[in-house]
Amino acid sequence: MRPLISPLNRATIVGFAFLLMGLSACGFQLRGTNLEGIQDTKIYVQSSGASVLATEVKKQLIEAGIEPVSSASEAEYIVTLSNETFKTKVLSVSPTTGKAEEYQVNYTAMVKISSQDGGSTARAEPVVATRDLTFDEGSVLGKVQEESILKKDIAKQVAASVLRRLRAAIQ
Repeated sequence: MRPLISPLNRATIVGFAFLLMGLSACGFQLRGTNLEGIQDTKIYVQSSGASVLATEVKKQLIEAGIEPVSSASEAEYIVTLSNETFKTKVLSVSPTTGKAEEYQVNYTAMVKISSQDGGSTARAEPVVATRDLTFDEGSVLGKVQEESILKKDIAKQVAASVLRRLRAAIQ
């Protein structure tokens, strides 16, 4: 009678099991906002010229099970978002037509996290994200839509960065 698992397969399975145990024992985890430690914290998101980022931060807080409070007087921590700008810069130009072929989209906003008692846990700091965008004159409508999707994606990325800063300031 032949064994169900051959010796080579048995060694492979045992090696794979030790690898999995080693990875789980070292504390490895995927990077994310991980807001579990601040679930009971009352947070107010204040926007002064950063509506796209403020909307995304509130959305990610709600998705994490944290309902932002409606006024600063109720909050333990106030997240102030301001000076949001999207800038587009030409990266490359076609040598034959002289028209732009590639752009760089830069996003900048200022973030300040302060506690309710007025003590600032972090000074106002810029958050920056950059993405490249190709342009094709033959598909203008598609590229315009791609640019708007890219801007939303940048806002998601920056909002996650803001929430990581918030978690670090609270803990």
